[in-house]
Amino acid sequence: MMLTTAIDDLMTGYVDFYQQHRVDLLVEVNPQWQAPIYLRESSTDGYWHWQPQIQQHPRDFSQLAAALEQPLHDSVGELYSRWYAADLALAWQQQALWLLQVHGPEDSERMQANQAGHVLMKRRLRQPITLFIGVAADSDDVLITVDNDSGSVGLEFVGQPQHQTLAPNLTEFLQQLSPRLVEN
Repeated sequence: MMLTTAIDDLMTGYVDFYQQHRVDLLVEVNPQWQAPIYLRESSTDGYWHWQPQIQQHPRDFSQLAAALEQPLHDSVGELYSRWYAADLALAWQQQALWLLQVHGPEDSERMQANQAGHVLMKRRLRQPITLFIGVAADSDDVLITVDNDSGSVGLEFVGQPQHQTLAPNLTEFLQQLSPRLVEN
């Protein structure tokens, strides 16, 4: 299966899951962004209904790679340049996690800046380069990352190298994820 197919299947399955459970997709809005996922304000203060949107002009990661003077694993660029969405509440082998997403162009720029900071930290610590794609739901200091050389997906504590491999590549990792219900 191609990575874009795995991303699309995960996104449509996620939306279907919430519709089947009759739970609205809500996200805390950033009023400074013109994010295409924001639909309408909800009755929950500060939250808006959202819906994933395919990126009409996919984000380009080549400038980030050039600035870092570091090729970046293609799978991470594909993940973040396919859809605009809120972070996805998912489970991997019954372990709760958040798959990080970008709301729109402004959020994509913020995420790329955070990725640059992560890569620079890894260099300073003389650790293998990873790119973050998620966090454990019960601990913000456990990251889900993609190894920049091999493309394998694993877990790492902030400031530490990957300590556990979850999947040999991002496609297989996404196929192993299942939506989990989070009600705001």
